[in-house]
Amino acid sequence: MAWPAGFSRIIRSNAAGLVIALALAGFLAVQALAAFPYQNGIDFYQFWGVPVAKRLSGTGETPYVDPPAYARVLNALADASESRKLREANRQRRAIEPMGTPFLYASFAAFAGEFERAQAFFVILQYLAAGAAVYMLARLRDVARWPAAWIALLVELTFTPFLQDVRVGNVNSMQLLVVAALLHVALRRLYSGHALIGGLFVGVLAVFVVFKPNTPWIALAFAIHYAVVMGARRFLVGAGLAALLGALAVGVGAWYFGGAHAWAQWLAYARGMDGSGLALTIDQGNLSLPMLLARLSHAYGPMGFGLVLAAALAVALLLAASAGGRRSELAAPTLRAAFADPWFAASLGVVFTFATSPLLWPHYLVFALVPIFWLARIDGAARMGAAGAALCYGLLSLPLISLLAASGLYGGIQAAMVFSWVALLPGVFAYVAHRNRALQAAA
Repeated sequence: MAWPAGFSRIIRSNAAGLVIALALAGFLAVQALAAFPYQNGIDFYQFWGVPVAKRLSGTGETPYVDPPAYARVLNALADASESRKLREANRQRRAIEPMGTPFLYASFAAFAGEFERAQAFFVILQYLAAGAAVYMLARLRDVARWPAAWIALLVELTFTPFLQDVRVGNVNSMQLLVVAALLHVALRRLYSGHALIGGLFVGVLAVFVVFKPNTPWIALAFAIHYAVVMGARRFLVGAGLAALLGALAVGVGAWYFGGAHAWAQWLAYARGMDGSGLALTIDQGNLSLPMLLARLSHAYGPMGFGLVLAAALAVALLLAASAGGRRSELAAPTLRAAFADPWFAASLGVVFTFATSPLLWPHYLVFALVPIFWLARIDGAARMGAAGAALCYGLLSLPLISLLAASGLYGGIQAAMVFSWVALLPGVFAYVAHRNRALQAAA
């Protein structure tokens, strides 16, 4: 049904757009200010706390080999502090779990001031990063400027993974902004100039992963896209820059902790992330499907089930690209055509991340916004993905989560978050199948 002409003109006017945006922004600001005193920021506490403890203690050890030493400094600091927020964050983290990379902690040395002020500044950055990312994603799907701004504000008000990211003080909103920026560059072909400058697209991916290595599938998918679009020679230049920038990021982390041993110690500590060393099951908020399967069956561990799921998705991808195996000669051309679309590449990387990661905290699901925006307005036979996008957002929306919580259905909340991203799979594979049919028609 079409809007009345007068109403349509009002909605499209800059004045109305500004008024609606200001109203939403004002409501968001009120909500954010009201929530801040109750946001424990337990992840930010550790990102902030490791550099602070390192500076105050002067220890030469890394937090990976001597977490209690770092915890003792932070516990003493919190016990002597008048900040309620610092004491509350410390109460939940008397023993720290320093799972961040040396490069991440070196980056957070910039926040090593008074805790409450540092957290407030970080929360502002989270809102700005997520708002900019969602606005960019909407604009890349040809949404007009004012509606894109409204969507960004509404997402920040209603999308539970973002609200969780703010509550715990993690960096997924910043990572989402990087993904959106990479999509912008890829869709606008801004890397098509000088080979060295264009290669920075791949180079940035290395820093992206070294900072927080929960995104290797996304980085790999973007790298494949670049290789498909720009060719092998340009990709090799980008791979060289990736090696250089990745080594630089590793070097910054090593310098900060006094040597390359910090990375070896981090890797040894991180091996506990698969559940063998750290109790990171669904009961502790880990929404990983491989972790859940490992709990239900002892056939494989979380890493093993992650590999099984990755293989299953790869087989499904090949079947979609080859018309169920009937046109196997079209599989490679179909996948090249699919990966030429950066939306597909990023979205595939996201669903592989959700399917295979042994650690999947609720705030990681902010990445679902990428395939949601892609599938919500996709053309052609893969339009069925729009229903999956709507279902995924609905399952992760604040109204539904609040309703389930009010009803005491906490198992329903876990189920909604563990399986929400599965609704995106039909659209992703339908897109590949549509590419295959297009090639068949052209043959």
